[in-house]
Amino acid sequence: MLPYIEIIQQSIYSLAISLLIVYISSLPKRSLFFSSLFFVLLLVGSNLIPLYHGSSLVELLRGAIGDVSTASGVLMLFIILNQFNFAEVKCAVLNSWEKIGLCLLGTLLYLSTFGFIDFDLYHLGYLSPLMLLFFSAVILFLILFNRILGYVWLFALIGFYFKLQSSNNLWDYLYDPLLWLVLLTNGVSSVLSLQLRRKVVTIE
Repeated sequence: MLPYIEIIQQSIYSLAISLLIVYISSLPKRSLFFSSLFFVLLLVGSNLIPLYHGSSLVELLRGAIGDVSTASGVLMLFIILNQFNFAEVKCAVLNSWEKIGLCLLGTLLYLSTFGFIDFDLYHLGYLSPLMLLFFSAVILFLILFNRILGYVWLFALIGFYFKLQSSNNLWDYLYDPLLWLVLLTNGVSSVLSLQLRRKVVTIE
């Protein structure tokens, strides 16, 4: 594997781990300074502290899960910037429709990859001129409506052009199982939270 690919993958995992721990701790709601400091310490610790046979947390997770998409890394950066900005009101990086759409896309992609659907959606990622035109049109549409997802996928398309990952399939730059599981978990938790709020309102 080329050195720059290794650095990109290590960076994405480091950001993901650090952001998840900071977010779970709810520190951004309490103190921007301490949450930022904790985030930096986690970035360093997740890469340098050996946990098992000399391997760091980042190395262990990457060994278990494998490479993640360029889109996941860029999306992570937008989420981090959103979490640690100074604005009183924060806009969601992805709206509800985008989350639902991405969940459905991932479900169809992986069902087709493992042969549960009689259509190989993954194969379309080996870009033909027609598919490149289609993906470019989708990205342009999202950017025109000022959606962050459009910029995320634009970076992924650029990453595909410059071969920032070891794969030759665009889907591996746009999507990965880790991103799908995060979106799916977020969707399920949102539905359960909505149902709980409805029950509380009904009781009152």
